[in-house]
Amino acid sequence: MKKILCNALYEHLLGEEYRDRILFLDNEACDRAGEGHDLSEIELAVMQPFYFNRRFLERMPNLKIAQITGAGYDRVDTAELKERGITLLNTRGVMSVSIAEDVFSKLLFFSRRIRYVEEDRKLHRWDGVSRGQDQWMCSCYCDLYGKTIGIMGYGSIGHEIGKRAKAFGMKLFVYDVFGQKDEYIDECFIGKTKLKEFYSACDYIVVSIPLNAETRHMINEEALKMMKKSCVLINVARGPLVDTEALVEALSKGTIAAAAIDVYEEEPLPADSALWDVENLFMSSHKAGMGDTWKVFIGELIMRNIDHYEKKETLENVIAL
Repeated sequence: MKKILCNALYEHLLGEEYRDRILFLDNEACDRAGEGHDLSEIELAVMQPFYFNRRFLERMPNLKIAQITGAGYDRVDTAELKERGITLLNTRGVMSVSIAEDVFSKLLFFSRRIRYVEEDRKLHRWDGVSRGQDQWMCSCYCDLYGKTIGIMGYGSIGHEIGKRAKAFGMKLFVYDVFGQKDEYIDECFIGKTKLKEFYSACDYIVVSIPLNAETRHMINEEALKMMKKSCVLINVARGPLVDTEALVEALSKGTIAAAAIDVYEEEPLPADSALWDVENLFMSSHKAGMGDTWKVFIGELIMRNIDHYEKKETLENVIAL
């Protein structure tokens, strides 16, 4: 009887030596909570967060380890896991490189005015000089060099962003509930009493914090008004961290200069959402982490945790419930 269950989506990411020891279920079988399969001996399960629900968990009475394939666990039945003493693991960090590169693509989109460059190309228009400036003293763009990037929540994503920020010659500020230190951080603002100072000091702000009751709509009308008018806000974490109505109003009124969002309060984003028509907004459809490296990283992490489980070693990415 097999003791490891894994969604079949991830089978090709695991080495051949692992596959015979694992029961693989496709999405359809997972949607049925594994009905038709004996899951009574399963001790380790690797699945998407939303499959760790009460119905599925009840079919795995001996489950000891729940490995989710994602960083966020807001869709996991954590109460049931905690009550049964099941250890929850996530795959924090596997998309950090891709997301960090995505963040800088958006920083450069605004700083190098890519939207307007592309418009000029489509119109066959040669705009060699920024409007109203002498051609010998022209500043068409806003360099990242010397600017301050602020990261809200400094985990593995923040670390990868920080590494790239230093390569651009940027100053790195961090807001976190804990004091954070590494070679990339210039200053850490700890706790809510420091938020106003943090907001007002940053040219770019990247939201990379977990979603919970306290952080929902953390970026609201009040927070947006504390930011520089020249600030660019980027959200790569969870949509409900940002109050959508407040963001639309702030962008429309020029409270902040621009924003780039990859996540939304409602997904898929409805066709009638006001966000679609906001001029100074870059939108992508929840795929900031979908580079070509994360699959390698997630497969390696799953295999390491399977090894840790079988050898009774310390597991990686344990979530405190």
